Amino acid sequence: MTEKKQFIATEPCDKIKFVAESQDEQKTTLKITNQSEMKQAFKVKCTRNDLFRIKPSTGILDYNQTITVILIYKGGQTKPPTEKQQFGVYHIPAPENCTCEGAWAEHYGPPQGEHKLRVVWNE
Repeated sequence: MTEKKQFIATEPCDKIKFVAESQDEQKTTLKITNQSEMKQAFKVKCTRNDLFRIKPSTGILDYNQTITVILIYKGGQTKPPTEKQQFGVYHIPAPENCTCEGAWAEHYGPPQGEHKLRVVWNE
């Protein structure tokens, strides 16, 4: 079985941890690294905007560039959400001198790649 080339890498690579029953806002980081030989436009999305915030949620990564994204759990829950929560990182090639919004507006079809990171609740 041949593995598909990964154009971006995330750290952590598979899960994001938060404390479920905290009333306080919690922050953690997600590092996204462009491993391709061309610029990549990225978007980070979550399953519930009422529970999470993402800063920045979009951007362009130059060759071998790494960006740190802040993932924020808003807190205030008495128990963890019963449905599964996740973050998704989507990316597409970004032409030179193009804005992130412009790259996504011009792109047709599915993203070039995506990474799913599930939320794990620490009790």
